Amino acid sequence: MKLNEKVAAGIAEEYLDRWRHVARYDELAVMEENGDKDWENVTGEDGQEYKVFAYVLPHGDETLRMVISVNHRGEDHAAADPLIREAVMRSDGTVTTPVDLAELEDRWLLPYRGMQVVQVRVSYQLTLLLDGDVRVNIESTATLTNGPLSAPAAEPVQLAPERQEVAPALALFGATIVSSVAFKSGALRLVFDTGTHLNVKPDPHYEAWSVHGPDDSRFVCLPGGGLSIFR
Repeated sequence: MKLNEKVAAGIAEEYLDRWRHVARYDELAVMEENGDKDWENVTGEDGQEYKVFAYVLPHGDETLRMVISVNHRGEDHAAADPLIREAVMRSDGTVTTPVDLAELEDRWLLPYRGMQVVQVRVSYQLTLLLDGDVRVNIESTATLTNGPLSAPAAEPVQLAPERQEVAPALALFGATIVSSVAFKSGALRLVFDTGTHLNVKPDPHYEAWSVHGPDDSRFVCLPGGGLSIFR
């Protein structure tokens, strides 16, 4: 049975958020040292049974990685790859989300899958605030479509942030990212669980878009194309 990733992600984020608020570093250190795992069976909003594992891994000097793993409950229906959500706690109690990038030949897979748009801001740029402490700034012309941009029935809608012509983007509020890709050419593509695709191409003269977070990570489209990545 294929894992319902949207439901599993919701369960994982709920458990991880709860853990962020109640966990203490010294308790996590003991859990990691002993190799302990907490688990619970839950019913998802789709009526399916899921098994949730919570465990701790070492991450670096005085930092620990909190891991939530969600899979089908029945072993005979277990997904080959469970859905994983993680956060990192420092010894001072600060909790952040680790940046985990995947590089392919022509693109980077950005670590924003499962994050929700919690605020849409409009100034001389369009800004999407995500619940993972991430900010997406769009300063150049962007395109919204229902489905892939190349689809025959895509009916693209143009956004012009510099003129505050971005009203269709307000519909992204509450949507969850299911795919986030930065092409090495400088193009950005975000796909949401609503079926909406947001595409931004490089601008000849300006930084068409940038993404900040989590932590100090930053991804910037360079004028004329290309990417700068700061981690």
